[in-house]
Amino acid sequence: MTPEESLAAALRKLQLRAGKPSSRKIAGAVGGVSHTTVNEMLRGSRVPAWELVAKVGGFLEGDEAELRTLWMATQKTPLPRGETHNDLWDPIYLDRLVVTSFVSGRGTRETRTTERWIRATRDGVDRFVVRAAAQPGISHSGSGRVTVEPYLNCTIGKVKPVRISEEGDAQLVDVLLAAPLDEGEYGFFATRTRYEHPARFTSYTEIAITGQGAREVLVRVQFSSDSVPRKCWGHVGVSDIDMQNEPPPGSRRILTVSSSKYVERNARGLPPGARVGIAWTW
Repeated sequence: MTPEESLAAALRKLQLRAGKPSSRKIAGAVGGVSHTTVNEMLRGSRVPAWELVAKVGGFLEGDEAELRTLWMATQKTPLPRGETHNDLWDPIYLDRLVVTSFVSGRGTRETRTTERWIRATRDGVDRFVVRAAAQPGISHSGSGRVTVEPYLNCTIGKVKPVRISEEGDAQLVDVLLAAPLDEGEYGFFATRTRYEHPARFTSYTEIAITGQGAREVLVRVQFSSDSVPRKCWGHVGVSDIDMQNEPPPGSRRILTVSSSKYVERNARGLPPGARVGIAWTW
């Protein structure tokens, strides 16, 4: 079965489970698409953009992560460097990376869920190294703790503590995938990282691209009612110079915190080593 046929079969299964609504009914429910296009999706003769697959899957109450993995397999997305593997970075290409941080206690506590849709860039990829740090100048001053936990489709292997300084710790954590991936195969997994910074408030959250590059990255922060910042801004880049410094008034880097105390920053087409983050002042 081809990747296109696998995706169509999964959608038809969801359609059947939902009472077999017609293509016309599905198109009317999701909006902005003809019933012909929906019919072609279900037959496997057309693979539309992910946004439409997600809408149809949502209407049919399907699992988004499973559908995303099936859809990714139809795209055959090339690596940014022409399929050349760089041994300085983890042997995966990030098709999509979603980081969600929950910040509370005026920044003394942060829980971060990181979802990764990946493609292996060599055979036998069975793990991914998560680098988690709590160190002065980044998130706190004083003794802080960081813990990495499995969340979806993975387990925790070897954990190597790294002492960065007298005031900051880090961990190199082997996250073991549910099954090994050969070159070109796709997978999905998620981790959860808990930070405690008792001595000083956190001032930003960010993610570094430690794989072979990333097609799409979304960083989002949900603040608790006691931890609403005065100002937020985003940063994207490779250099670490001034990335967390507050931009001047009117800068396009400034982000608006919604009435529900939520803010996000996205980026596309990132090389290895790039960083995406959100910073703030209290």
